[in-house]
Amino acid sequence: MTVLEAIGTIGFAVSGAMAATRRRMDVFGVVVLGVIAAIGGGTLGDLLLSEPVSWLRHWWPIALAAGTALVTIPIALRLGPDVDSQWTVLMADALGLAGFSVLGCHIALKARAPVGIAVIIGTITGITGGIIRDVLTGQSPAVFTGRFYAVAAIAGTALYALLIRTSINASLAWWISVAGVFTLRAYALHRDWTIATIAPRNDPETNDPATPGVVHAQVRSSDESAAARHSQQDAGRLPARSEW
Repeated sequence: MTVLEAIGTIGFAVSGAMAATRRRMDVFGVVVLGVIAAIGGGTLGDLLLSEPVSWLRHWWPIALAAGTALVTIPIALRLGPDVDSQWTVLMADALGLAGFSVLGCHIALKARAPVGIAVIIGTITGITGGIIRDVLTGQSPAVFTGRFYAVAAIAGTALYALLIRTSINASLAWWISVAGVFTLRAYALHRDWTIATIAPRNDPETNDPATPGVVHAQVRSSDESAAARHSQQDAGRLPARSEW
């Protein structure tokens, strides 16, 4: 489980530091945001389960997150102003989501939580770091804006809860589940999948004349979505969106 915590810590520290550089934060801000994004999900998961907060007992998650954030700064500067849309950054975020989701589910099951609760705890643990990062940088959290984000965490944690009840080796169950979350999130990004959103009538941001309160779901190819966004942006109807 220490390996999963390290994977999640590095992933969210990178994504937090990248988001901070895009917002022109200073070095202290970059490190703080990287650390908070990295430890936020695990902290909330531990508190919900009344477990000791891991980084209060062991110093290494803080040190790893801070060091990763510092190392990320020159990389972010080379990537330029569109750093948060770079594939490597999005993959780091997906890695953090995968590591912490499965870790949170494992800890919940170990604490004898019911399977459904363990899946919820795992999902919360996985998505909280990204929510904190987005809120502190003034963005709408990706998990609430139609991105295929929490769905990947739910699927992966449910898979882990299922596998751990079979005769499969525990370590193999961890890695299969982590790979499942990561792959699903990465493929959703590649295909630019979106899920159900609420679109009020004549919404100026979406240019959607839908009836208020109707839920719209859309799964489009990456080429179609990119072409639609570019045409809308060229026409001045829709501002550029972050790819978180």
